[in-house]
Amino acid sequence: MVVRAVLMMQREVAERIAAAPGASEYGALSAATQMHARVTNLFTLPPSAFSPPPEVYSTVLRLEFAPRFAELGVDFEGFNQLLRASFAQKRKTLANNLRTAGYSAQQVATAWPAGLAAQVRAEAVPLESMATLYRGLEAGSDEGAGGAS
Repeated sequence: MVVRAVLMMQREVAERIAAAPGASEYGALSAATQMHARVTNLFTLPPSAFSPPPEVYSTVLRLEFAPRFAELGVDFEGFNQLLRASFAQKRKTLANNLRTAGYSAQQVATAWPAGLAAQVRAEAVPLESMATLYRGLEAGSDEGAGGAS
């Protein structure tokens, strides 16, 4: 079993993987990676560190695998589907992306986590709040309300 990986990649990709909620780089890649591993940005190298020099900076990340699905009380497959739906169109609000994915306005309103602004975009929502939303949507679906699952 792999417990740690140290990877070098283009700086822009590393920034997307390591981004925190609220950062413009935060997206589906960030959320999915951070559900599986703790991400640490170790260092960045300039093109001049390589021969021949590439046209991009390179960043080294450490991933310490520690899946959070059980901790957050979410199902792997279902939660990944919710993440994909939530980030489907970056400029749409989270609620609109979920309605586009097949959830009714009532399901979304009922499951909506306390303290989360109504017009929030997925890029600003921490994984803990996303998990709360997922559990609420699943509970509504289990009660025969239908859903996108």
